[in-house]
Amino acid sequence: MRSVLNGKHIIQELEANWRDMITAMAPTGEIAYRVKRLILRLQVVTDKIYIKTIKARDMLLECTRLSEQFSDQLNRSQDQALQLLTRIEGRVDELVKNAHEFRIKAG
Repeated sequence: MRSVLNGKHIIQELEANWRDMITAMAPTGEIAYRVKRLILRLQVVTDKIYIKTIKARDMLLECTRLSEQFSDQLNRSQDQALQLLTRIEGRVDELVKNAHEFRIKAG
């Protein structure tokens, strides 16, 4: 991955990877639902100005790293995969919250 990716490109890559994961691996209903929900949560902030910040980019890169680990664990250990998915959800929720607060402060 290029080190100069902006937030919007990282989000697009995450969404594509998650869609491919759902299609290729056919995970259990709960995991597929949670991954689809993550995609929808990220779409909310795709065009927000906050995504251009360094902090948002770092959070997205962490989500990318966690997603790679999640993909590896999906076929090995459901428990580990669920723990990683929970961490990803937490980071995405924090990103959405920060984007909203950034918009309010920028006023």
